[in-house]
Parts: sequence; C-alpha cells; structure tokens
Amino acid sequence: MGLKLIMNSSGEIDHKTATVTGGTFIITSLPSVKVKAEGDGVYRGPLAWTFSGGSSTGFQSGTITGAGSILPTAIKVKADGSLVIRLEDDIEVTFAGTLTNGNPGTVVGSVEVSDAGQTKVKAL
Repeated sequence: MGLKLIMNSSGEIDHKTATVTGGTFIITSLPSVKVKAEGDGVYRGPLAWTFSGGSSTGFQSGTITGAGSILPTAIKVKADGSLVIRLEDDIEVTFAGTLTNGNPGTVVGSVEVSDAGQTKVKAL
C-alpha cells in the first residue's frame, strides 16, 4: 500500500480507463476547513462527484453522465474524523448515455484521483 500524497482542494479526478473520455467532473464533497496540505483543505472520504459531457464508442458524443463516491484507501491518517483521500484512490462506476441509435445505454469505466493538488503531505 505505502505512502501516497493526500488530495487537497486543488486536486483533480479523471478517467482511469479509456472507456469514457472527455467531459467534466465536479467534486461535490467539501474539503476540510481545519486540516490543510500546502494551504488547501484536504478531502476525506467518501469523495462524492458528478460527471457530464463524456463520450464513448457506440454512444452519441457528449451524452455520457454519471456520479459516484471514491472511498479512501488510507488506513491511518484522518481529517475531521474520517480517513483522507489519496492520489490514485479510485472506483469502478457505471455511466449512462445515449447510444448512436438513440436508445439509452450504459458503459463501465473507472475514475481516480489523478492529481493530489499538492506534493508534500503523504499518508499511509
């Protein structure tokens, strides 16, 4: 498992797999106001997010949407009583969209913390 960077409010999530591309992720969880890494509040789990505007093979471009929560893999470090979110924490999720024939469809992809937003503070 090892030490990994803790995600702060400057961090980002993105597609881990290429089954869904493009689109926009919005993190809906609020970072800690008490615990900070490099001046920005850290995220603790679960990290909730929404996604829209994605594309995938067999789907109309820009119709893929989804939402989910990334659970922390940290085992020792907490912020505000909850385990912190770390770089590369991920989740497999089912996205919804409109197939090229106009019917609704789903596609499975993975989402991960792709950028911790800081480079100094790590957690086990």
